[in-house]
Amino acid sequence: MTTDEIRAYFEAKGISQREVARFIGVDTRTVRRWFVGDPPPPRLFELAIEADIFDTEKYTTRTANKLVLRRKNERNDQPRD
Repeated sequence: MTTDEIRAYFEAKGISQREVARFIGVDTRTVRRWFVGDPPPPRLFELAIEADIFDTEKYTTRTANKLVLRRKNERNDQPRD
């Protein structure tokens, strides 16, 4: 997925980089770098776009926060080396 495709997707949805960052639980600077391709976004981010999880009609901020919390909890539950 190109950076132009990523930008076009979020522009069409009317979703800002700040909202994307909040939705997935990363810093706004990280999203800003992904939007310019330095570094390229992780494949999981591209898959999320392809799955259209950023559809604001389907997913509210509350839902996004629940997903982020679940992800953080799953990371915390993993055994540490």
